[in-house]
Amino acid sequence: MNLNFLKLRDWKMKVLTLNVHGWMEKFASKKIKQLAQVIATKDYDVIALQEVNQPMKEGMTEHKRFIKPSQEVNLVPLKKGNYAGVLVKELEKFGKYYFWTWSANHIGYDKYDEGLAILSKTPQNSQVINISQSTEYDNVGTRNILKSEISIFDKKWLIFNGHFSWWEDPEDNQIFKNEWDRAQIALNENMKENIIFMGDFNNEASTYNKGYDYVLKTAPFLNDSYTIAQENYGYATMKGKIDGWKTTSDSKRIDYIFVSDKLTVQKNHVIFNQDNESIVSDHFGVEVIILE
Repeated sequence: MNLNFLKLRDWKMKVLTLNVHGWMEKFASKKIKQLAQVIATKDYDVIALQEVNQPMKEGMTEHKRFIKPSQEVNLVPLKKGNYAGVLVKELEKFGKYYFWTWSANHIGYDKYDEGLAILSKTPQNSQVINISQSTEYDNVGTRNILKSEISIFDKKWLIFNGHFSWWEDPEDNQIFKNEWDRAQIALNENMKENIIFMGDFNNEASTYNKGYDYVLKTAPFLNDSYTIAQENYGYATMKGKIDGWKTTSDSKRIDYIFVSDKLTVQKNHVIFNQDNESIVSDHFGVEVIILE
C-alpha cells in the first residue's frame, strides 16, 4: 500500500462513525457486505465503530494489519468472527486495506465480547482508557474509550472512539458525567492536538443541560461537526425503539463527531438512514469531511 498519496494531495480528512450493532443486527452478514461496499466507495481515512462484537466461544485469530492496543484490564484476544475483522476482509475484496484496532468493553448479550474499533489507512498507536467506575468484564456498565494516534497528511491526529452511558441511571446517578469526566483527563492532556472524538454518546442534542451540553461546556476546544459544517444533510442518528431506547419512538441525534476548534468541517452527513445509503444497523452513521 502506497501511503505517500496521503501526504502529497490537498488533504480532506474523511471520517465515519457508526454504531454497527454487531452480530445482533438482523441479516448482519448481508449488511456487513453493504457497509464494506459503501466504505470502499466513500474511501474514508478513519472509521470509528461501536458495538463491535465477536463470539466469546470462538478460537483466537490474527490479522497482519491488526494493531493490538495497550490495555491494563480485561485484555481480550482477537477471535474468529470479530465483526471488525470480517469487515476488514470484505474491504480487501474491494482493494481497500485498512489498519485496525479493537478492544472489548464488556460481555454483551451473554455470548459476545463487545467493544470498539478504529480503522485507518495508516498505522495506529492505540490505547484503551477505562472511563467507568466498574472494571468488571461481566458488567455491561463497564465502559472504555479507544484512543489512537495516527499520522495522515504529514499531520498527527488523535482519534477517540467511545460508547457512553445515558446521562443517569434509574437511581439518578449521573453516569455519563462520571464517564465524560474520566475521558476528559485524556482530552485535556492533548487539547492542542488535532482531535477527532467520535461515537455513540447516548445523550440527545436537544435535551437541555445534560450530556450534550456538558460535553460542550467542559471541552470548549471541541466543536460539534453538525453545528459548524458548511453543508449539512440529515439530523437524527436513530429512529424508533432500539436497544437502550425501548421506551421512546422519537427520532434522536445521539451519535456525534467532535473536532478541534481549529479545524473546519466542510460536510456533515447522516448516512445509512435509507435516504443516504441502505440501513445497516439500528443506528445511522455520521460522515464528515474535515479541512484545516
